[in-house]
Amino acid sequence: MRQRSVLLFFLLLAPLSAIAQDSYRIEEVAGGVYAALAVPGGAATSNAFVVDLGSQLVIGGAHFSRKAINDLIAATTAANPKPIRAVVLAHHHPGYSFIDFDIPPSKDLIMTIDTRLVMKREARKLKNPQIFFKEGLTFEGTERTLILTNIGSAHSEGDLIAYVPQSRTIFTSDLVYINSVGFLGAGSLRKWALALEGVSALQVDKIIPGFGPIGTAADIDSFKRYLKNFLTEIIRHIDQGDSLETTLESFSLPQYESLPGYQSFTPGNVERAYLQLKAN
Repeated sequence: MRQRSVLLFFLLLAPLSAIAQDSYRIEEVAGGVYAALAVPGGAATSNAFVVDLGSQLVIGGAHFSRKAINDLIAATTAANPKPIRAVVLAHHHPGYSFIDFDIPPSKDLIMTIDTRLVMKREARKLKNPQIFFKEGLTFEGTERTLILTNIGSAHSEGDLIAYVPQSRTIFTSDLVYINSVGFLGAGSLRKWALALEGVSALQVDKIIPGFGPIGTAADIDSFKRYLKNFLTEIIRHIDQGDSLETTLESFSLPQYESLPGYQSFTPGNVERAYLQLKAN
């Protein structure tokens, strides 16, 4: 009985970082740069990143429920006990006010101005100090630098990428999917394709995507080809006068049908792409 009491006492004293979290698996990508990979079945629906600037950390990602952000903070603290300076929000989809609004108010929240405008239209209000930028924002630490760049309307209305030049590591969030067709978002599909051209021109050794494993520059090129083939097929249906219903029934990209998410995401992706490209 006494042994149980002692064990309970130490468990109660354990810091948050020691408490089991089931949303993220931390992998060090390069010195001081970590990928927080979403664990299937956990609260996280998207990967995140952690960068050690030298004396402080910056973490970031998207789709943060209350549990997901708390789990990310716990996982980060377990991997690296330095204080967390800020949370970077890579993007936000309109109408999802149950996510991204429960980040601890003690943390600065960083986003593009486009994402800030999207969030201002939500019913809920942010409680965090907010830092938003139009084109780019750089954290220059004592050991490494974190460069945030506003990609603009692509997967969402205000996507950003996070780049660490010392290790040539990039966090793309949902701009790039690895081993998945993914959800094609709520931004401009044409601009998304152009954005991928710019991202693929960067000097990148490692990529932390929004979904899937850690990848390389080759994975950026693979997803870029998928998106180009997808949009080309949609445009072909539009040019030959097919209705949306006909396009949904006959749309086919056989070379990608084995990818995870193809069956579940393709109908919605086709409908959104058809309506957007036909209107433009």
